[in-house]
Amino acid sequence: KIELAGTLSRMFRKDDVLSFVDEITAKVRLIKNPNELAFQVAVNTGCRAIDACFIATAKLTNSILISDKVMVKNAKKSGFDKAIKGVKDSQHS
Repeated sequence: KIELAGTLSRMFRKDDVLSFVDEITAKVRLIKNPNELAFQVAVNTGCRAIDACFIATAKLTNSILISDKVMVKNAKKSGFDKAIKGVKDSQHS
């Protein structure tokens, strides 16, 4: 929800963003805040906060995490094996 709002806010008026986010989030299942699990991932791996949040969310939803080699390595280091490298490595290689 936060990323969606931030991205849309760079392109559309605030009222339109709020309306669109409300419409979209009514049609999807939002998960509870993964902060505590993300904290544990960060402590165990030393990864960036955003990576810890993505890994924690994938764990909570039993999803496959497709990312760069750094996040995949950290996911596996945190005990999450459903992570695969699928994007071109960029800045934090």
